[in-house]
Amino acid sequence: MSNELRNKLHDLAELCDSTADPQTKAIIEAIRLQTAVLNERLFAIELQVSALSKRLESTTD
Repeated sequence: MSNELRNKLHDLAELCDSTADPQTKAIIEAIRLQTAVLNERLFAIELQVSALSKRLESTTD
């Protein structure tokens, strides 16, 4: 997880906890969940790129 996204998720969780309005809380929670999904997708892409890079390096040696 990138540090920036980790910080954003933490900030959103704190904001959600401190919000009294249920509608605002639901919106913040939806944004937090979408950010978590985005982070998971980015991590999967990072793993795939790393694996591809290693395969390419092994074929050029």
